[in-house]
Formats: sequence, structure tokens, C-alpha cells
Amino acid sequence: MATKVMHGQDVPAWIRGPAIQAMDLARSGIESLAWPRRPQAVNFEITAQCDARCIHCPRHEMDRSQRPMDFELFTRLIDQAAELGVPSLYPNGFGEILTMRDQLVDKYLGYIRSKKHRFEIGLNSNGFRLTESKIRLFFKHEVDFINITLDGATAETFEKIRVNLKLDQCEANVHRLMELRRELGLAYPRVRIGLIRISENEHERPAFMEKWNGKVDFVGIGGFTNRAGSLDASFEVGEHIPVTGACVLPFRDLNIWADGKAVLCCDDWNESYVVGNLNEESLEQIWHGPALKKARELHMAGRGADLDICRSCNMWRAPMRTARLWA
Repeated sequence: MATKVMHGQDVPAWIRGPAIQAMDLARSGIESLAWPRRPQAVNFEITAQCDARCIHCPRHEMDRSQRPMDFELFTRLIDQAAELGVPSLYPNGFGEILTMRDQLVDKYLGYIRSKKHRFEIGLNSNGFRLTESKIRLFFKHEVDFINITLDGATAETFEKIRVNLKLDQCEANVHRLMELRRELGLAYPRVRIGLIRISENEHERPAFMEKWNGKVDFVGIGGFTNRAGSLDASFEVGEHIPVTGACVLPFRDLNIWADGKAVLCCDDWNESYVVGNLNEESLEQIWHGPALKKARELHMAGRGADLDICRSCNMWRAPMRTARLWA
């Protein structure tokens, strides 16, 4: 199997193979024309619960509910996203979908696939509870891609970073996913194995790449995010060059957490900058609402640092060449 190798935080997590990168770039340019009307993607939490206690994630300090999203609220989100023509759904946030019972995963993903509008579905996971029954549900509901972040080539390193998880189990689950996909002759879900580059695993980057190259569709090395300033810089390796232009995320993505609150940024783990509430407003109202409008205006004026949540962030992303930000 040919594996696409990816490096850097600015590389899209779900990048396709080299043969169609140009097509993807053109498509992104066309789709960006619609961003003022609707988001390019909705990131949301089917659940806010997670089975890991990763050293580079502050979620253990959450003081918000970690229950699954209420199904009635979830259906409202999916219905409205379909009406708006949102291309992509990422049911992730700060929860781990694999902690949910099979019946709930089936119910939630099944509702997404019941819509006439076909969403692209992408999942992030730690892979620890990727049972065969879950794998078959992802096949059943045609999940487009899964990003599994392992953060180490050896159990010693991995288990110091991703506390409560076991590397041998995660790796066995990934290999079983690929084996089943081959047996069934499926092209989906595309699978990316990633490592978040931090000081604790920097020495294992070459071994990690060698271990996974050719085993999955994509292998990626991502940069450390300080979660909007919630984590200190001791994890960061390499020279950090801050991006001083407008962050593209408020123009492209809408983030809805399990309780229905919408936040400015996907790194806002504890809802410090709420821009709306799906229990009280529609997706469209939130997307065009005053809180997001203000944030976009500040970023476009080069004053993103006026926002507390943005001031301490180490991950402002420079817009893609095709991005069309609101003027």
C-alpha cells in the first residue's frame, strides 16, 4: 500500500492522495465562495466523554457536562446542517466516540446517513476501543475517514503520553480495521495515523514513520497546540513562527459541543468563548450572529489578539491560497 506522508499543522488532516490534490484545491476554492452563507464544516460532540488522560490535553479540568449530546438536539443539528448544505461533519470535539455503546453509534451515524444531503463524515479517535463491531458500523454508515493519533512508536513513550491506553491494543485495532476493509473490498474509511510532535516523543518520529508507512492510507506528524493558551510551552519542539494574519477557522468551521453551546474555536475545550446556543438558536443564526461577526472583523483587521482566547493561541493558521475570508 502506498502511504501519503504528511508533515506540519498546516497540512489538512484529511488530505487526499497526490493524484487529486489539484482537484481538491480547486474544489476548496469553489466551496469557499459559500462560506459566508454557511460553514464549510461543523465540528460537534456526539459525546464529551473520553477514556484517556493525555498529558497534552486539558480536558480533565472540564467543568462542563460530559454526557452524550441529547438525540433531539443532535437531530436538529443534522437537519439544519443538511438544509444549509454543509459539506462536512466532524463528530469529535473533546470526546471519544468509541466510548459510546454500539447501539448509540449506530443510531447517531444512521441518522446522518438518513438525510438526502450526503455529508462527508470524519472521525478523530485514539483507537483504544475500536472493536470489530464498531469497525463494521463505520463500514455500514460509510464513514469517509478516521484519524487515529498514537503519539509514539513504543509502548513506553505512548503510554506516558496517552495515559490509560495501551499501545498494543490500539495498534491491533488499526491493523484489524485495515484487514477487514481489504477483505470486504472497501475504499473507506480512509485511515490516517498521526503523531502530535511534542518534546516527549520527538526522538521517536523516524521510528513512527517507518512503523506505519505502507500500513495505512496516510501518516502524519502534527504540531502541538496549546489549546488556546491552556497548556504551557514545555511540550513544544522546534522553532515556533507565529502566524500574524487572520485565522481562517472562524470563517470556515462552526463548533457545537455536547450541551449545544457553540464556541469560537475547536480548541475551546471548556467553552470560554461562547458564540451561540443551539438549544435557543438555529445553526444559521449562530453562524451569522454578532459574536462570530465580531471575531471575524477583529481578525480581518489584524486584531485577533484583542480576543482573550486568540491572544494566547500558538496555532493561528494562515488561510489557504484559495480561502475567501469575509471583508
